[in-house]
Amino acid sequence: MELYLYFGIVFLGLQAIYPLSKDVSMALVMVGNILIIYFSFTNYNFELLILTISMMIAQLSRIWRGV
Repeated sequence: MELYLYFGIVFLGLQAIYPLSKDVSMALVMVGNILIIYFSFTNYNFELLILTISMMIAQLSRIWRGV
């Protein structure tokens, strides 16, 4: 159940309905993804771990570049 909350945090950082500053978006995406990575480690879900790390790189690079 808490995994949905973690995905929600990432969604809030990436959504464009209500524009957030770059720093707030980066913080939400980082915190949400770190929580998902922690969840992946504790539940031995390595497929989710690999997917989360690759998506985190893509998400942060889009926010950083402002695209």
